[in-house]
Amino acid sequence: MDPVSILKKVDNASLDWNWLGMKIDTDIKVSDESESFTLSVRMKKDSAIWISVSPALGVEIARVMLLRDSVKVISKVPLNKFVFEGDYLQLENLLGIPFDFNSFQDLFSGTSLELNPFNDKYMSKVDGLNYELIEKIPRRVKKLIEGVSDRKAERLINKTEISELIVKSYWFDGIGFTPVKDVFRHIESGLYVTVKRFGNEGHKQGYMPSKTKITATGDGVDLKCTLNVKRSRVNKKYDMLFDPPANYERRQSL
Repeated sequence: MDPVSILKKVDNASLDWNWLGMKIDTDIKVSDESESFTLSVRMKKDSAIWISVSPALGVEIARVMLLRDSVKVISKVPLNKFVFEGDYLQLENLLGIPFDFNSFQDLFSGTSLELNPFNDKYMSKVDGLNYELIEKIPRRVKKLIEGVSDRKAERLINKTEISELIVKSYWFDGIGFTPVKDVFRHIESGLYVTVKRFGNEGHKQGYMPSKTKITATGDGVDLKCTLNVKRSRVNKKYDMLFDPPANYERRQSL
């Protein structure tokens, strides 16, 4: 099947939403440090993502507000209470992966990350029971992949947009056309990110996975994260209360 036909079917199967709410059991490991907690997530499409973080069966320890151009955090941890407001570079430094607002919105809603349905620069092939879409890459990037001298590699990288240095591949279920896996490989840094999706929440509005696994390795990054959706609700409007206490320390970094 050609890429345009695949993308149309993927779009038809995707979740049709304006508001999303969910409770997610989360396990995350960054290098040798592991944490488990529950996320209460509320999203208004293309506008805001509100997240409440709490230990299992515990009280809220943090509240996060993700906007298109900013990140806001209230830490309620005893002896470490603070308020932060900054950009997504701070989250990238913390997690090691360059996620922005759209990345988190796609991740939580079960959409393939950075997939452009109007982009005709894809190649398609059958991989087992799935269809795979591979974003076409410029010839100079192909040369980098095939291997060139360090001096030539530096010249090619300097002539290439940062976005073009990321090789993107997507897998979709061959019957339902729901997203199965995304893979991103950064040619220059060596960062390798994989997103895998499992199950289906069964909403009439379209597909939303019950479990998502994210792994990122290379470029000094070693991250593993599993998101288990315990319950979810589509198109119910939510309050997104975010009132930083006046007596909390203000910080410029996370």
